[in-house]
Amino acid sequence: MRRILYILFLAFAVSSLHAQSEETSRILSYIQKAMNFNKVVPQEKVYLHFDNMGYFENETLWFKAYVTRTYDGRASDLSKVLYVELLNPTGDVLQTLKYPIDSLGQSHGEMKLDTILGSGLYEVRAYTRYMTNWGTNAVFSRVIPIFKTPKTEGDYSDLTIASISSHNRLPNRRDPLDSLYVRAVEDGIYTDGQMKTVSVQFYPEGGDMVVGKKSRVAMLAVDDNGHPYEGEGFLMNEKGDVLASVKTDTLGRGLFEVVPDTGRLSLQMRNLRKKEKNQVQFFNLPEAKRDGCALHLDAINEQMLATLQCSDGICGNLLGYVIMHNGNIYRCDTLTASPLMEIELDRQAMPEGVNQMTVFDSRGAIMAERLFFLCPKPDKSDSIQVTTITQRLKPCGMVELELKTCPNASLSFSAIDAQTMTNGKQGNMKTWMLLSSEVRGYIRNVDYYFEADDKEHRQNADLLMLTQGWRRYDWRLMSELYTFRKAQPIEDQFYLNGQLKAYRKHNPVSNVRMYVSLYNEKGQSLIGNAVTDAEGNYAFKMPFLDGEWKMCIYTTRDIKKKDKAKEKRKTYYVGIDRQFSPNPRYLTPSETTILHPLAPNAFVKKPFEELEEEDEFIPITEKDHVLQNVTVKAKRRYFTNDNWRWKNEAYGKQYATIYYNADRELDNILDRGEPVPRTIDFIRDKLNAELDKYGLEEHKISGRGIAMVVDNNDGGGYSEWLNYVKSIYIVFNEMMSPTLGKWDIIDSPIHNIIVYLYTHRLFSTESNKGLRRTYFQGFNQASTFKTEDYSVIPPMADFRRTIWWQPDITTDAEGKAKVEFFNNSTCEEMYISVEGMTQDGKVLVNE
Repeated sequence: MRRILYILFLAFAVSSLHAQSEETSRILSYIQKAMNFNKVVPQEKVYLHFDNMGYFENETLWFKAYVTRTYDGRASDLSKVLYVELLNPTGDVLQTLKYPIDSLGQSHGEMKLDTILGSGLYEVRAYTRYMTNWGTNAVFSRVIPIFKTPKTEGDYSDLTIASISSHNRLPNRRDPLDSLYVRAVEDGIYTDGQMKTVSVQFYPEGGDMVVGKKSRVAMLAVDDNGHPYEGEGFLMNEKGDVLASVKTDTLGRGLFEVVPDTGRLSLQMRNLRKKEKNQVQFFNLPEAKRDGCALHLDAINEQMLATLQCSDGICGNLLGYVIMHNGNIYRCDTLTASPLMEIELDRQAMPEGVNQMTVFDSRGAIMAERLFFLCPKPDKSDSIQVTTITQRLKPCGMVELELKTCPNASLSFSAIDAQTMTNGKQGNMKTWMLLSSEVRGYIRNVDYYFEADDKEHRQNADLLMLTQGWRRYDWRLMSELYTFRKAQPIEDQFYLNGQLKAYRKHNPVSNVRMYVSLYNEKGQSLIGNAVTDAEGNYAFKMPFLDGEWKMCIYTTRDIKKKDKAKEKRKTYYVGIDRQFSPNPRYLTPSETTILHPLAPNAFVKKPFEELEEEDEFIPITEKDHVLQNVTVKAKRRYFTNDNWRWKNEAYGKQYATIYYNADRELDNILDRGEPVPRTIDFIRDKLNAELDKYGLEEHKISGRGIAMVVDNNDGGGYSEWLNYVKSIYIVFNEMMSPTLGKWDIIDSPIHNIIVYLYTHRLFSTESNKGLRRTYFQGFNQASTFKTEDYSVIPPMADFRRTIWWQPDITTDAEGKAKVEFFNNSTCEEMYISVEGMTQDGKVLVNE
């Protein structure tokens, strides 16, 4: 009997060791796959440095782009095409610009703010095509205020914004399907959907609460308009016993601890405002899991400690954990689950910025996961020193500065007239690369998390990580539990790709020969050919092109007749994959608040300092000046009134409240395999969709009350089909042009509509049998920031708000660079902004 028991014991031990060995192998295989993920699927980040913090209508926004590889922070050698977009307050893309990315991962350009429909809070986004595989959260985004044009030139004191359009993108104005509650459910965040005045989201640390295990739960409370909700609350069980109390801060965030049971837990919230103290509301917490791991990571103390509490059903199982930064795993191990486990972490040995800890089982399933932030240590080597060589500013006088930082660094420089600044600062390249790009949504006062590394700042950073963290690096993809679908390629050159579908059945068509022909106004041309694969997909590799090109795509198929092959044109739907612009994100009220302008940091005047007599500015219009010899290089060009009328979209834009890019809309329609619509049908359907969104179904438009103005000619021809139209501007009756003739009057005022259409004139996108006509946009050409040369001409009235913008400064071997430019006629103090990067990826900013 003893021998039998001994043999059984040995067999059980060998079996357990074998099973444990298999578990260990599986865990190590997941870790190995995750380690290789960055090599197989690298990611990119983009940051834009702007010349200013706020703008006025018709000004020019200048920017410098820095594109890096996420895993090491160095200049990206992947994508070569940068996309920069301007979105209006309602989330529509007004401009899409393409700029080349050089070998240093940099690009620069400008955006003319003359296509906007009124003042408002607009969003600038930047991304590469490859970045769109990770969705909206992966792209660079910044909200900027654009104010109405000053009534008097040089008077920037009237900061006026159209309040209605500026808040159209807030959560309470969007589609109900995109509400805060629905987004929370989709993201795995738990919200009580019954509340009408307050929404509360709960974030258990590690992802889940576990029955019988102490859990920390963060919360975020906002009111109807998305503003932070300051209140106090009590956590209660089903019996009404108070288990914990919580108080939200000025950002609506709170934190409490609880040991959940199998019953339902709820939070009773009370408003802290005196007028609303009697308002009490209840919110249900997510149910606690019976089996799982509760994670608590102490990111506050100097000696960090991660604590894992496992339920009985998990104890004895083999688990694995990884800690990573930018997708790089720098610590990993296996451990046997027990009721209480502790993992010591050395703060000094971990990288700065956002880190991620993931605990998983032998199947790769996540047991617990969270982000934590480590504040970077002060380092003078990553700062840029600005020294003013010029002692005092003079109107239109020369300004000389010296920059000192790391050798051979690439910098972008902006000098702003401090008196004309209209908005505050929203972080810099360091705050974006280390924090903002790793967090969901907008971070209010992001600079706060970098100003100190004390207990208070660590606690607030911990709340930020618990309530706004998102996973740039998804463990399920990294460990290959899920298959990563790379929908968009790394655009190291221009690609023209899409899918071909049958005309009637709309199914993909294989083995179809396609030809593409491009030509531009300069007489340049380009041709290519391809054959669709089994799924109907096609792709053309194209060289880098500049400007807009007219494009024709021909489709043919080999038809055998009497043993002879013959190409015959057939009608197909030619889908082009170029509508990859990310969905517009939500803008919170704090993000749409104008910040207090920063104090000047250069040429700061001393109290009671006055201008010297020689500094008195007398413009050229009020004093006689002798000009140097001038040589006329070209004659003035004259344009006919007809050319101006049909080319100048500003004529219709001045009255419009809605704008549609007809080319973009038509491409979306054709890519869905739908026929070209009539222009009136397109407009009617679009407007009715907007009315449905805002609950105005009873005001639906039939088309009778719509008047068309084509190419600024109210008596001109009518572009019946959408493929002839380039731009559409829609005006409602209260803003109608006084020069327009009669139109049908309908009882409801919303039916009195004028539509300004602008056509392609000589080239339409009409597609004949086996032919699709469209456009291909190449690179936009970057301009040079220019000012008057006051060493040649006398001073004049000069009201530049951005005094100087230089995006391509390179420091010498000693880390120095000199900047020279002319002042405007009114600036007495400046705000200098300098940002850049070294060749090894070190971020540089002037504090």
